[in-house]
Amino acid sequence: MRFVLLFGFLFYILPGFSQLSQNELVVSGITKAKLGDYEAAFTDFNKAISLDSTEVEPWYNRGVVKSEMGDYHGAIEDFNVVIAISPNYAEPWYNRGVARDYLEDHAGAILDYSKAILMKPDYPEAFLNRGLAKFDLGIYREAIQDFSRALHYRPEFAEAYYNRGLARFNQGQFSEAISDFNEAIRLDPTPAEYFSSRGATKASRGEYEEAIIDLNEAIYKRPDDVNPRLNKALAFMYLKQYAKAEKEYSAILEIDPTIAEAFANRGVTRQYMDDLVGACEDWDMAATLGSEKARNYFQKFCDR
Repeated sequence: MRFVLLFGFLFYILPGFSQLSQNELVVSGITKAKLGDYEAAFTDFNKAISLDSTEVEPWYNRGVVKSEMGDYHGAIEDFNVVIAISPNYAEPWYNRGVARDYLEDHAGAILDYSKAILMKPDYPEAFLNRGLAKFDLGIYREAIQDFSRALHYRPEFAEAYYNRGLARFNQGQFSEAISDFNEAIRLDPTPAEYFSSRGATKASRGEYEEAIIDLNEAIYKRPDDVNPRLNKALAFMYLKQYAKAEKEYSAILEIDPTIAEAFANRGVTRQYMDDLVGACEDWDMAATLGSEKARNYFQKFCDR
C-alpha cells in the first residue's frame, strides 16, 4: 500500500478573520475539494491568495489540491510557502513529505516526516509514511520500528499492521509477518492485498494449501490482479497439482498475455503433464518476451 494522504484540510480560518471575502473563498474551496471538484477549488484558492498572500490557509489547501491532482512539484512549492510563513505546523511538513514520496524522493520525505514527528510526537500517519519511505529504501528494520510506533499511538491501525508484516516478510520473519497480516485482516477484511500477502507468506513457509485459501480470497476480491494468481499457480506446482497450475497460468495469460513468467511456468507444468509440444510453444513465447529461463528450457528440450 502506498503512502497515507492526510488531505483533510487541517488549517481553518479563525473567527474574526480580517478579510471575510478571503475566508469565504477558502471555505468554498475546501467544500468543492471535498466534493472532488478540484479545478473549481483551485480557482477559489487562487483568488484567496490574490487577496492576501501572507495567510497560510489558501496556500496550504491549494497544495493539498495540487497533490490530489498529481501536481506534486506544485504542491511542494505551496507547502514551502506555508512552512516559510508558519514553520511550526506539523501538517505542511507531513504533506510535503507525501509529495516527495510520490516523486520518489524518499530520503527527502523521511526528513519531512521526521520534522512533523518532532512537532507532533503522537502522529501515527507520519510514523506510517516514514516507515513506508524507509521500506522503499530497503531499510526494513527501521521501517518496522516506525510501523510499531504508529501502532503505539493508534493500536487499531490496519495499514500499519499490514506494512509491518511486509517489512517482516522481507526480513524473513514469516511467523511474525503472518501475525501482523492476521491483525490487519481482523481490523479490515476488505483489502485484497492483505489476503494476497498472507497467502504468499504462508507459501514461503511451505503451507501451500493454506496459502491457496488466502490467495483465492484475494482473487475473489480483485479478479484482475495477476499477483495472487501467480502465487496460487506456483503453490499448485509445489503441490504437484500440475493440471490446476496449468489452468491458473492460462487464466493469468487471458488477463495479461505479456507475462513471460506465466508462459515459462505453464511450459514447465505442461512438460510435467507430458505435453512437450505445448511446453515448447510456451517457452518459445516466454523467450520472445525476454525470459532467459524459458530460452534455456527451449534450447535444452525443444531446439533439436
